[in-house]
Amino acid sequence: MKRTLFITSNRLGDAVLTTGVLNHLINTEPDIPVTVVCGHLPAEIFRSVKGVETVIPISKRKYSLHWLDAFKQLEFGYWHRIVDFRGSPLGFLPARHRHLWKGGADHIHKTEANAKTIGVDIPLPPVINVERMGSEKLEALPTEGKILAIAPTANSYKKQWHYENFLALSNALTEADGILDGAKIVVLGAPGEEEQAMPVVNGLPKDRVLNFVGKTTPLEAAQVLSRCDLFVGNDSGLMHTAVAVDIPTVGLFGIGKPVVYRPWGEKALCLIGDPAGEQITRNMETDESGNDVIRETLPLNHVVAEVQSFYRGLQQ
Repeated sequence: MKRTLFITSNRLGDAVLTTGVLNHLINTEPDIPVTVVCGHLPAEIFRSVKGVETVIPISKRKYSLHWLDAFKQLEFGYWHRIVDFRGSPLGFLPARHRHLWKGGADHIHKTEANAKTIGVDIPLPPVINVERMGSEKLEALPTEGKILAIAPTANSYKKQWHYENFLALSNALTEADGILDGAKIVVLGAPGEEEQAMPVVNGLPKDRVLNFVGKTTPLEAAQVLSRCDLFVGNDSGLMHTAVAVDIPTVGLFGIGKPVVYRPWGEKALCLIGDPAGEQITRNMETDESGNDVIRETLPLNHVVAEVQSFYRGLQQ
């Protein structure tokens, strides 16, 4: 029987960005089961995909021995197709069709570069299908009314918009004349990011905030996001997850590569600090008079105005 071997990232964001390619392969070759090799963090997402037969999660080891671990778990010696986004030794196993990641470019978005790896000339946006999935986490969400999702954490402090900005933005969007009048506010973050997120959780109205920080797996986070009306967050895997479940998504960028990693699609907005490439954390500087002043590359008023305009445009 023909089978496909799909090797993807151990990091959540990069792994989610390859789901569009996986979805394309399953749709074009629905009778060919897929084996996925990935990190432990995104493994649950791939297990949920119809058409994926086996998921082999790996943990990085010295001397690249994790690839040997994965090889020992493979049940087949010859593959119909191998797609390797890691440049791993597994990519050179016997196969009829072989697609190896050769590196992206700073002027091409990941959805385009990933698609080109398998010879497709159009972008393949990420997709996580959470329809018909049940979850205890979903029971905590309101069944009526709007929901705003925010993700104030990131894997680097240089990517974190100040928590006071997230508080002010959330209040502005959900107040009486905001775009999400009276909405509940879901706060998301990975396990271990509680310290980063708690100033936001504690600063929001207790009757409207729903704290999911460190309380969801990546798939559960996708399920929660699928029920939300708008996502605003730093450059992170949660941002790409929001895109993958097809909700309006706003990504805040400072350092990093927004051309490559910005949220993709017509329902996405990327706001970049000025000057680009600088951290979006709040900086204290001294002016000509010797006074301490706050400098922000991504000012709150600009973000509020852009997010409101973006969301209203989608509703027209």
